[in-house]
Order: sequence, then C-alpha cells, then structure tokens
Amino acid sequence: MIRNEIRLAVAGTMLIGVTYGLARFAFGLYLPGIRDDVGLSSAMAGIIGSSAYAGYCVSILASALLVERFGARCVAVAAALVAAAGMTMIAASMQPIWLLAGVLLAGASTGLASPPMAEAVARWVPASRQGRVNTVINAGTSVGVAVSGPVAFLATGQWRIAYAAFAVAAIFNAVLLFCSLPRASREVDAREDQDQTNANGRGKLCRPLALRLALVTVGMGFASAAYWTFSSEALVNLGHFNQSMANIVWILIGVAGLAGAVAGDLISRLGIDGVNRGSLAALALSLVLLALLPTSLPAVLISAVLFGAAYIMLTGVYLVWGIRLYWDRPGVGIGLPFLMIAVGQVIGSPLAGYLIGSQGYALCFTVFALVALFTGVVGYRDASQAAEERQHRDSDALHEARQRQVAALENLYMPAMPPLDLLAWAGNVIRRVVGRRRQPR
Repeated sequence: MIRNEIRLAVAGTMLIGVTYGLARFAFGLYLPGIRDDVGLSSAMAGIIGSSAYAGYCVSILASALLVERFGARCVAVAAALVAAAGMTMIAASMQPIWLLAGVLLAGASTGLASPPMAEAVARWVPASRQGRVNTVINAGTSVGVAVSGPVAFLATGQWRIAYAAFAVAAIFNAVLLFCSLPRASREVDAREDQDQTNANGRGKLCRPLALRLALVTVGMGFASAAYWTFSSEALVNLGHFNQSMANIVWILIGVAGLAGAVAGDLISRLGIDGVNRGSLAALALSLVLLALLPTSLPAVLISAVLFGAAYIMLTGVYLVWGIRLYWDRPGVGIGLPFLMIAVGQVIGSPLAGYLIGSQGYALCFTVFALVALFTGVVGYRDASQAAEERQHRDSDALHEARQRQVAALENLYMPAMPPLDLLAWAGNVIRRVVGRRRQPR
C-alpha cells in the first residue's frame, strides 16, 4: 500500500511540476527571448501572458466536474497531454497568434491538474496521511520552477529547445500517470456515495464557510501577484543586477518552495490558522525586503527564500482547507481555492503595474505586503465545529423561545371566572368618555 502511495505522490508531484512550474510560470523566465524572436510588443506580451490565467480559470472550473464524471486518472492524463500540446505549440510558434494559443493551452493544463490529484489522494490514500501526500504533490510547483532555471542557463537563447524538452517531459508524465493512478471503478459505490451525500444534504457548492476560504485565497493571490510579475524587473531596474542573477533568484524561489511539502505536518502541529498567518507574514516580509533593500544581495536572496517557501506553504494550507470544507467533493475542494488565487492574481497584476508606473516599486510592494498581513485576519473554522455551534445556537434559541412562551402564558390572565375588576374599570372609563360628550357646550 505504501508503495502505491509513493507512486501516486511521485506521479502527482511531476504533474504539478510540469503544468505549474514549466507550462505556466516558466513563460515569464523565457519571455525576453520569446519577445525578440516572435516580435512581441509590450502590450501583446501582457495579453499573451494573461491568457495563461484565463485558461487556468476556465479549466479549473471544468476539471472538478470532469473528475466526478470521468475519474481522476483520465483527467490527470489529459492535463499532462494538454500541457505537452501547449508547450509544443509554444516551441513551434512563429507568430503571436500561435504563441497565444500555446500559452492558453499550457495555462489550461494547470487547472486540469490539481483536482484529479486531490480526488486520487482522497480515494486511495488513508485519511491519516492525506494531508502529507497532498502537500508533497503541491510542492511539485517548486520542482518545476527550480528545473526551469537551470534549463534557462543550459539553453541560453534557445527557448524553443527548452520548451520542446518540457513537452517531452509532459508526455513521459502522462504515461507515468496512466500507470500509477488506479482505474476509476465501482460505479455502484459511487452512486451509493452520491445518494448518501444527497440524503445528508451535502454536496452543494455554496456552503456557509466557503466565503472565508474565498476571501483568504483572493487576498493571498492578490498579494503574491506583485512578486511573481515584477520581482525580476525590480532586481534589474532597482537593484542593477543582470539577467543571470534574476535566473538564480528564480531558481532559489523554486528550491525554497520545497519547504511547502511539510505544510501538512505543520498543520497537524500548529493548525491551519497558525501556518496560514505565519506564511502570510513571511510573504509580506519578502515584499518589504524587495521594496526597501533592492540593491542588497543578501536581502534579495532572503526575500526569494521567504517568498518561495511562503507561497507554496500557503497553497498547501488552502489545499487542506478546501478539502476539509468540501470533504465529500475533493475536486471542488482544491479547485475553489486555486481558482480564487488566480482571480486575486488577475486583479493584483494590473494594479501592481499601475502603482509601479505612478508611484514606484517601493510603494507598490509595501501596499501588497499590507494586503498579505490583512489577509491573515480571516481565520479558519472547521465545518463540523461550525455545524455543532449552529446546532447549539439553534437549541439555545429554541429553549429561549420556549421559555418566553412559558413566561407569556404565565403572565397571560386566564381566570376561571370573568375579570370583574377589569370589566368595572373599563366600564368607568367608557362612562366618563360618554358623559363628557353629552355635556352641553
């Protein structure tokens, strides 16, 4: 059983590394060479880069539903093949339109990748080890980012060769996933689970605690957008470092992100709130260091380590958070937070660009650091605990209502004979009123 879990973790880690680290995030690293060869303007480069986010947002919404319909293995293999197709188109593109299509496909592969792995872990890994396996797989992003940096050194100026190699790696990963993930089976059990879910009133997308998860993930995605998009540019323009140093920092971000593999163990020790708030503070500090000390090499390196570790740690935290919230639909549990992270990044990137253009890097990174800190105000609440609290509140409210009813009944005058005193008082009042009207004027 442990051997099967290791195979699942290795195949899943490689899938996340191929889709996120290579197909999605590596584009920014190779963009200078791509712009020169394909002939892209700054505006066109921005549009093409944002298409990866658009593909991601669409595909991650579809992926959770596809996993429930076709199973984890089918969708995971499809994600690897879509990544291979997208990176092949990038490698062969000679015109902006084909590059746009390739980046769009490559970005879509990231949305397809995460939900099937969450479903596979939920189905085939014991509950006691699911958090650890999920966060190990999630750290695959760092592996891909770390690999793309050395490849950039080895294939200097040869981004087409790099992307062709990445496409071959994606095809190999598709074969590995096909061999490592069990076939979806036992449709009868699945129907029984669905019936039980419906009987319990669960399975719905809109849940009371989903808003907390959406807020914290949008805030984290927003705060991280400035670093992902403009950190390399800040190193060159403010720090006066060359592109080779930017590549080294990129590799360091990826290597540091491997610390996110222990997110599951840290959550079991410190809880979701402790890991979430500590990681958001580290993310904020990485932005502050880049804002205040962009010319200091030690500060830049520390900033890269903090950002890489904090970002992957936070994605692991929200993965666990989402799966706990949507325990009966793990594909949705991972799809929702990752979609909201992307939404935050889509909002944050253009705003960061506006602030940099109008106010400078220092103010921009400081503002985004404050957003990261304020995001930590949103706390985690366990769904079962919230349900118990609601049940207690409902029973307390019912008890208070019953007490009020009893009190009302006790105060209500219900005599065995007519209230003679009350009738006499009423009669006197009526008589005085009538007597006043009859007085001559």
